[in-house]
Amino acid sequence: MNETTAWQLFESYFLAILLGALMGLERERQEPRLAGLRTFILVTLFGAICGNMALDGSYPWVVAAGLGAITVQSAMVHFLRLKEHMPPGLTTSIALLVAYGIGVLLATGYIVPAVAISLATTVILYFKLQMHEFSRRLQQRDLYAIFQFILVAFIIWPILPDRSYGPYQALNPSDIWLMVVIISAINLAGYITLKVVGQRWGGPVLGILGGIVSSTATTLSFSRYTRDNPGFSQAAAVVVALASTVVLIRVAFLVGMIHPALLAGLALPMGAMFIGGLIPAFLIWRNTPRGDGPAPNTKNPVELPQALFFGLLYAAVILAVSAAKDYLGNSGVYIVALVSGLTDVDAITLSNARLVQQGVLQASQAHISILIALISNLCFKLGMVAFFSTRQMFRWTLCCFVCLALPALLILI
Repeated sequence: MNETTAWQLFESYFLAILLGALMGLERERQEPRLAGLRTFILVTLFGAICGNMALDGSYPWVVAAGLGAITVQSAMVHFLRLKEHMPPGLTTSIALLVAYGIGVLLATGYIVPAVAISLATTVILYFKLQMHEFSRRLQQRDLYAIFQFILVAFIIWPILPDRSYGPYQALNPSDIWLMVVIISAINLAGYITLKVVGQRWGGPVLGILGGIVSSTATTLSFSRYTRDNPGFSQAAAVVVALASTVVLIRVAFLVGMIHPALLAGLALPMGAMFIGGLIPAFLIWRNTPRGDGPAPNTKNPVELPQALFFGLLYAAVILAVSAAKDYLGNSGVYIVALVSGLTDVDAITLSNARLVQQGVLQASQAHISILIALISNLCFKLGMVAFFSTRQMFRWTLCCFVCLALPALLILI
């Protein structure tokens, strides 16, 4: 055995001990327990030993034999627990099998997946009560949302052709649906979190989560609520302002996913807008009477009709931007941004990032388009507040939106 091989063995065994201890520490806190700290360390170490023996080539069967041994021992312990009228529980037994698999992964050189799996397993074990509460809070329509996301992401997207069609070769079905998958994933994560959190953490958290799911739906929901509950107007303005401020983070995330280099030109104006939106919201919230408000009335964000609508919207925007640039130059691109940004910022953001990546648009054009769309969207939501809410909420929202939009307006003017 040379020095390199010996070091690799030592590294796999050392990591096996650490990762086994990570999972075992959590199980050590449980009473009664099937296995604790020492057991998890030994099982992970045993997996690493079996993996190294199999890699040597002399004992290719040893990994399967080790897995069988762990399974038999877990079954025997379960039998004894049942005999003593103790609750059986399968979680720890399955976790031991995962620990054994992590040891084998370490031995075969898959260090990053082994560490990731051990961390994920520890999180799953630790948040037992929270996960049970989460499952109880989910309603049937929330489960439908998850199932429909699986349909959108893993069934429809893979079968779409990855080639360009139409005028300017701008329409790629696979690329368009990938944008649908990205938006659906973000919306679904925010939607489920919003359902779980509900009203427990107050207005600011509702505003943040509402901005992740849909700032427009949040604005409409809280504006209508203040008509019957005018005392909530000030708090509602804070929620709406925060939801619109969080849109900036959402836009930056989408741009970063599609074309990270585009973020450099957006960092200063969007950073200034973010600070400009937070300051008045914070000052208003400090002087706002606390009270219960509604959770934003958002629909299932990944329903198939909604996914299809966004796909069509994205396709229309990317085609419109390409045509407008060809026929009208920069002004045409900005007109499309102004119109499309009224109700949806995601489509213009994704389309501009993709077109810059493809060399159709210049980065400076995309920067201005995205800022125009953001301001257009703020104007649309301010109109909703003016039409549906109270005068008090409109005044507070106007103050927050002016501070939010001012940095972008100074750049555009």
